[in-house]
Amino acid sequence: MEGTEWLVIIVSLVHIILAPSTKVEESFNIQASHDLLFHLPTNMSNYDHSTFPGVVPRTFLGPLFLAALSSPMSFIFRFWAIPKVWQLILVRATLGLMNTMAFLYFARSVSRCFGRDVAMFLRIIMCTQFHYIFYMSRPLPNSFALILVMIVFVRLFEGNYQSAVRYATACVFLFRVDTVLLFGPLFLGYMWYGHMKVFGYDGAVSNGIRIASTCLAISIPIDSYFWGRPVWPEGEVLFFNVVENRSHEYGTQPFFWYFYSALPRCLLTSIFLVPLGLLVDRRLYDFIIPSTLFIFLYSFLPHKELRFIIYVIPMFSLAAAVFCARMFINKSKSIFHFCLYLGVVCHLIANVLGTGLLLLIASKNYPGFDALNYLQFQHRFDARKPVTVYIDNACAQTGVNRFLHAYDSWTYNKTENLKPEDLQNFDFLVLGTYGNKLKTEVETSYTKWHRPLFFVNSFHSYKLKSSRRFPYLYPEIIYTEKAAVLKNLNYV
Repeated sequence: MEGTEWLVIIVSLVHIILAPSTKVEESFNIQASHDLLFHLPTNMSNYDHSTFPGVVPRTFLGPLFLAALSSPMSFIFRFWAIPKVWQLILVRATLGLMNTMAFLYFARSVSRCFGRDVAMFLRIIMCTQFHYIFYMSRPLPNSFALILVMIVFVRLFEGNYQSAVRYATACVFLFRVDTVLLFGPLFLGYMWYGHMKVFGYDGAVSNGIRIASTCLAISIPIDSYFWGRPVWPEGEVLFFNVVENRSHEYGTQPFFWYFYSALPRCLLTSIFLVPLGLLVDRRLYDFIIPSTLFIFLYSFLPHKELRFIIYVIPMFSLAAAVFCARMFINKSKSIFHFCLYLGVVCHLIANVLGTGLLLLIASKNYPGFDALNYLQFQHRFDARKPVTVYIDNACAQTGVNRFLHAYDSWTYNKTENLKPEDLQNFDFLVLGTYGNKLKTEVETSYTKWHRPLFFVNSFHSYKLKSSRRFPYLYPEIIYTEKAAVLKNLNYV
């Protein structure tokens, strides 16, 4: 392996270690992975999704793969009594490694098609950007789909179009039905120019039908068993988002939000090199145009999240890498070329600084995780006592999952919409907020039966500050109390 390949692996692990927990979007996959590792699939009452099913069902295929790959090390962890939270890192590292290998596979294909220097700069650029590496190990449906998307890109680079169709179909029917908005424009171009056979036994249509039938034959029985009813998860997601058009209930953004907000945050300063890369190598148009069209089509959906377009970030970064490689090769030709190469180096440094700031924010953005983790550490000598802990919705959505339930003797309750008087018999309360008035809320509503044990500071916002000295303008991160742990006044 090349040095920059190891760099991608190391950077991925650093992201996992500094921000090990998960949020509400990742809840199903991480809880399902936990349940498959710790409970036999014969009693669904032990599984988290039986009590908290979520808005729409998700497939168990991703968690099954994660649990199967993680199970040998999970057994060793349990044999040596390693704290349970480390198995959370194990599961995330497993997914992160799968995505890392898929990306490195893509980068090696880039090396064969565009040159070794382009592949080297692609790996470096991706390591200096935050969001792609960050999402590689997040247990999201998008992260599972990302593995297959990378393989599709490789097959297209290699000219193996029928294989690309097969992987794309599996991606659509198993993990993310919305990726059809990416594969549709991508394949139509190859069909238009006659590179891809459409009809016939080996054509794209028949290949797609066969793989779709196989995927449904796998997904429906497995997921129907776990969900206790006949279900094709991605079909219900499609019905929820398109037919019922209910995704807007979870927040909306302006039409061009992906272009002016999400994409610049993903690419950081590399976004300025994308058009220059298109000028250097016209082959990039075959991928940049469909990727841009994918984002445009996705913009019609009112509910927008950065993770929805994460699949095309390597393509835009590839365009930037092409320009960087050309400047690296030509840096000795003239002063002008050398200055351009210095600009390339400076852009990487700027990316590193931006990624460092974003990673710092991410590490301080899981107050629920920090609150429960520290509570259990403080009371580790009570591990065998029948302690009751209540976890409210805000903390459950900002880091608490079953991998954090460290002690078997403790009872962890996250029933929603309980009133303060309903919580009087709990030994500990783990409470959170999305605002900045947690202390006031605690003092006015919960101190009759409990007293504050500690508060957890977390990321709230940031602002730009100016200075008369270098760096003259810099971001200041603002922290505030986002979680609190309360102890029952009668607890001994």
